[in-house]
Amino acid sequence: MNYQDENEDIHYLINDFIDKVEKKSSLILYDIDEWLDIADFFSIETHNDFYLSKAIKLALKQYPNNVELVVRNADLIAITDYKEALEYLLESKKQFKSTEQLTLLAYQGGKILASQGKHKEAINTAKECLKHKENEYILNLIAHQYIKLSQYEEAEKYLLRAFEICFNNYIQNKEDELRSYGARDFLYAGTVIDNGLLVSTVELCKNKEEYKEKFYPIIEKFIEYDPQNTYYWELLAEFYERCEDYPKALSACEYYLCLKPDDIDVVRRKYLNYIDSGKKKERINILKKIIDLLEAKLQNKNLLPQVRQDFLNTFAVTYKEIINIYFEEEKYEQCVEICKEILEKSLSYPFFSEEMLFTKPYVYHTFSRLYLELGNYSLAESYAAKTIELDPESYTAKILYSELLYIVGKVDKAYDNFHDIYESIVENIAKIKSKQHPNEFELENHYSLLTMLITTWIKGYVTNGDFKTSLEFLDLLIEELLTVDCIENCLYTAISSYIEIVNYANSSTKKLEEYIDTAIDIYGPSLLEDLMELPAVEKNEKIRLFLENIHEEFNYDEEFD
Repeated sequence: MNYQDENEDIHYLINDFIDKVEKKSSLILYDIDEWLDIADFFSIETHNDFYLSKAIKLALKQYPNNVELVVRNADLIAITDYKEALEYLLESKKQFKSTEQLTLLAYQGGKILASQGKHKEAINTAKECLKHKENEYILNLIAHQYIKLSQYEEAEKYLLRAFEICFNNYIQNKEDELRSYGARDFLYAGTVIDNGLLVSTVELCKNKEEYKEKFYPIIEKFIEYDPQNTYYWELLAEFYERCEDYPKALSACEYYLCLKPDDIDVVRRKYLNYIDSGKKKERINILKKIIDLLEAKLQNKNLLPQVRQDFLNTFAVTYKEIINIYFEEEKYEQCVEICKEILEKSLSYPFFSEEMLFTKPYVYHTFSRLYLELGNYSLAESYAAKTIELDPESYTAKILYSELLYIVGKVDKAYDNFHDIYESIVENIAKIKSKQHPNEFELENHYSLLTMLITTWIKGYVTNGDFKTSLEFLDLLIEELLTVDCIENCLYTAISSYIEIVNYANSSTKKLEEYIDTAIDIYGPSLLEDLMELPAVEKNEKIRLFLENIHEEFNYDEEFD
């Protein structure tokens, strides 16, 4: 939900609070509803614990006896120490007298217990709350704990009652602004349904399929009551989506967009459900619509900095997806035009970001790959060189540049480059492995680069008919890869290349079979299945029969077990 879009007043309030905090104002005062809005904004929308902590601390100075602030403070304390949070709630009970207030404190204690996996204790606490107050939040807390304990029939009872209360609230308070109950409870914007209630219902439906038949009509009833309410259409779309019922989610998105066609979040949701539904035809059109909507949104000069950055991040992600789809569909010329558009738009919108790995070098590297596919090697080489100028540390760019040097006839320079890159990657791998606690992600990344380098490097040798040197390189690579865990993709790529070269050379498969046998011992049936689907395997009867025999052995072992 776009909390920011739904309430323009929040923009002013949050900006005002941040400005006063940054300027270290000596007096920061708001009414209690404003303080709660500020706290909930940072808790729900940004998860910014610095501003959340500051807001709650200042609010409690002004309103020390407000129970809603107390439960939010307990929730904040629980992030680092749940026992301290429970003690704080027990101590706070001394300053409150009404049953309503004490029930809220107990409910928050139940939520904290639930967050620590203490499901039975949370149920007991929540059931005590029900003796004094019945609402959808307490009922859902109980239901969710029963789901965690796999007591689905018990969970169903409490969820059904929670939705009954929600629907009654919907009818009676349709025009009222509702506030959620405890800390980090929050309603879907404009609805009476709490996020937690939807989460529990989805979990129940996914655990047992028959619950979908019971709960689909219950949630659909809200939209039947008011079919023009976009909030409930979006909620319905999210519910179906979480239940992995993508065609229904897509349909709900389309109904929503009939009423409000310019909502970026829902257009994005439609796109994702479109993909999950197995429909690909209109992907590019939907993504281009998102780009247009983002441009319109970014014209608003009053956007919060974080909101603006979120839009820019979505800009980057959307353009990257368009590029990936064009590559997937081999529409290289259209992709060239999109890359030109990206460079032009980057002059107006700072959406290039290291965090998103969507940078100018990335676009130049994409140009280089595109022109390689289109056979324009001169332009491809030029863009590869530009990429390295902007990002001299990029191994991927250096490998592509070296490949292009070879293609355009600069063979000696290409091989010198390949050799230099090889030595650099191998040296880095040795440094990473020498550490007491090697960074596994970093190591895996370098092995991926090494695999890319060698499988690219040997293309030149294969073209010249030097299969012996090609296989020697692959021997070195595969033997190294077999000493490291969790790099199945690298091993798959290296073995795939080995099979292709063995086919070209019509050479012995003995060493290849040894590699495959060892690799499958490490990675099991997943690697075996992938190798059996390779076109190169179909062309080599010896390897095909070898893999089929291993497959039969796996099947025999499974039957025996």
